[in-house]
Amino acid sequence: MCLEPAAEPASRSLPIRSARVVPILLLLGGCGNAFGPVNDLSGTWAATFSFPGSSPVLTLSQRTALITGTGTYVMEAGGAGTLQVAGTYWRPNVNLTFHYDFGSDHTYVGTVQDGSHISGALDNFSLPLVRQH
Repeated sequence: MCLEPAAEPASRSLPIRSARVVPILLLLGGCGNAFGPVNDLSGTWAATFSFPGSSPVLTLSQRTALITGTGTYVMEAGGAGTLQVAGTYWRPNVNLTFHYDFGSDHTYVGTVQDGSHISGALDNFSLPLVRQH
């Protein structure tokens, strides 16, 4: 009598394939791509306040979760100058302190939306940032 191994039911192999594909898709969705928050915020970011004439521009450098950088600003009916930036990025949350050359510190709290956009606020005033390419 010749015994052949029984064929696996088709329904059993399908969930295994699905189980392999789903984690890969989840990983891709969370990677630094256009669909989710990026891992590295290093680069130049620009913002426009909700009123014309103001334009902070930041150059950020990231090392692990620590963010440092420099920037320039122009205030409507005010001055222009430089600022220092320090803070943290715990994906997708960004917390920065802007130290202006006139001695004032201000807090920026934001959420990285994708590789080019951070929605946030500087001292509770809306200040979205856009990556400059």
